[in-house]
Amino acid sequence: MNTKVYSTFDEINKELQILKVEKDLAYARFKKDLDQTKESLQPGNIIGETPKKILGVLGAFSGPIKSALLTFLFKKMF
Repeated sequence: MNTKVYSTFDEINKELQILKVEKDLAYARFKKDLDQTKESLQPGNIIGETPKKILGVLGAFSGPIKSALLTFLFKKMF
């Protein structure tokens, strides 16, 4: 680590201000990344849009056809 030599208090204060801004910026980036990670781990985002599309298609059918399609899908999945 390089040791800086300061000749005035103004230089020290300027360096401290720069370090504070850098720290605040790093903290803001960390919070943003944390929020994005939390959002990406939501159950809806992990599963995706496929189940919604399948349920939309199945909603168009009724009665025995719907039951047969659901049975077929569950057998294929499990």
